[in-house]
Amino acid sequence: MKIGKKYIGNNSTFFVAEEGQANLGDLNYAFRMVDAAAKTGVDAIEFQLANADDFYVKSHDMYKIYKDREFSEFQLKQLSEYVRSKDLELIVSPFSVRMVEIMANNGCSAFNINASDLVTPDIIDSVIDTKLPFFLSLLFASEEEIDWAVDRVIARGGSNYALLLGQHAMGNGNESLSVEHTNLGYISTLRNKYKVPVGFIDHTPEIWMPSCAVAAGARIITKHLALSRAEKGPDWQICLEPGEMRRSVEWVRSIKKSVSSIKKTIAPGENFDKSLMRRSIVSTNSLKKGDIIKKKDICFKRPGSGIPANREVDVIGKRLILDLEKDQVIKIEHLGE
Repeated sequence: MKIGKKYIGNNSTFFVAEEGQANLGDLNYAFRMVDAAAKTGVDAIEFQLANADDFYVKSHDMYKIYKDREFSEFQLKQLSEYVRSKDLELIVSPFSVRMVEIMANNGCSAFNINASDLVTPDIIDSVIDTKLPFFLSLLFASEEEIDWAVDRVIARGGSNYALLLGQHAMGNGNESLSVEHTNLGYISTLRNKYKVPVGFIDHTPEIWMPSCAVAAGARIITKHLALSRAEKGPDWQICLEPGEMRRSVEWVRSIKKSVSSIKKTIAPGENFDKSLMRRSIVSTNSLKKGDIIKKKDICFKRPGSGIPANREVDVIGKRLILDLEKDQVIKIEHLGE
């Protein structure tokens, strides 16, 4: 799977800084969020974008809130251009068909179908019609709903997509998701069942949680970013500040290298430690040049700089070509035929 210039596969992890709606309709603040994200090493930044008229009924309290946060199409184009200027991919979580169409024509790299719209047919269909890559967010989804959404995608000819596992429990007053409820073991189930890349939306407050998800098989990570939690913006309890985000990204990159290595390797410095901590074949008593080494003449002691203990068959029965003291490490050059 490819998003913009970035590949998602077994040897790479796509890390998304989720801005969500931290800008509250302030384009300059959105630019500041892009600047901050660009310095953390993430691959992309995600914005949740809505048209209030297509999102809430006008009688709902949230209608006016979202109406006040709307960007004009010109502002959305500016935002997209600014993201690209920082060498980031732009991910959009669209809350209307109209927003899908606008952002598909204004430089969006991929869409993230919000969990609230996992079972909204027209948004799924409109995203597929753009031919852009997309994610299906599975927060608070049942297995039946996941099946429905995937079947819908397949029926519409969609193929360039990934699934994002996650949980969302902040709406009922919880400050964040507890680690034991992250359900990371289900990542492998999703990968095996649907045969597509699987990622993780992290709604815990932990800096290290994305690394755990990568170790569990996640190929995509999304994590909320805040300029400062002290501002107490949207979802501030689960946000990382820029310095924390950078460390989280660095850990993910390191963990990814680790889990991608499927052969036994020797780490830098291990051979030195091995020479200190393994045992060598050592003489149990003084021996003379010409002596034939017997089993009783050897034992195994540290350091491991001599002949390894498991190679005693290469020593027993050999003739010494020089004298050895008691308790001396035997070297291969001490032995004749």
